[in-house]
Amino acid sequence: MGTDRYAYQSRLRRVSPMPKLLLTAVALVLCLCCDSVAVGLFTLILMGVLITALGGLSPRVYLHFLKVPLIFLVIGCLTIVAGAYPAGTEMVAAIPVGDSLWGFTADGLWLGGRIFCKALGAVGCMYFLSLNTPVTDLTMALEKLHVPKLLVELMELIYRFIFVLAETASNIRTAQDSRLGYQGFRRSVSSLGMLSSMVFLRAWRKAERIYTALESRGYTGSLTTLTDAYRPGWGLLPLTALAAAGQIAIWFVEGRLLG
Repeated sequence: MGTDRYAYQSRLRRVSPMPKLLLTAVALVLCLCCDSVAVGLFTLILMGVLITALGGLSPRVYLHFLKVPLIFLVIGCLTIVAGAYPAGTEMVAAIPVGDSLWGFTADGLWLGGRIFCKALGAVGCMYFLSLNTPVTDLTMALEKLHVPKLLVELMELIYRFIFVLAETASNIRTAQDSRLGYQGFRRSVSSLGMLSSMVFLRAWRKAERIYTALESRGYTGSLTTLTDAYRPGWGLLPLTALAAAGQIAIWFVEGRLLG
């Protein structure tokens, strides 16, 4: 089930989710607040080292997971960096279109680089949490932090139904493929439309059956789960302090060099 498969195999699986959540939150907040290229890259590399060294995840798998947000970040940053400017503007690279110049300025490239690196660092933080902490452990940690119970249960149900939708869509797609439902453009569009409508109808029916099953087992409006036996994970607290110190030191040095 997505990242959960690797989270259950992680060497940090039996560590309490609280110190992992603290490390993620501190690194994430500092990465976003520093608004720095160097801090973003440092956070990404640091989280990758922790995921592979402490969690035991293969670097190849970690880099594979980075491909997914990387595509969206590149496209998003390009829309920020590129733009139309009046003729005569100092540009790094530009194409004249009518009375305007379409291209990149030095300030635009610097802004896009900061956003890109900052977002990558934030992705690294979230991967550290998701690749080492199953969702059930995370929701129990949120309950201990007194997050509203309704919000936690909605998170659990929404996360579960992501995979219900994916499984339903996969089964329908397999059935359509076996009937040559994607041979030709018109047939492919028709099959895709039918798949989209049937996925939600079947998922809705399955949701009703699950709710009926919950009520038959004494569901009273809240999901009760047993807490697992965790290791305290005190060793992550010094790592949290070291990571925060490293981020602040790099931000300070970068500011002095650029200033």
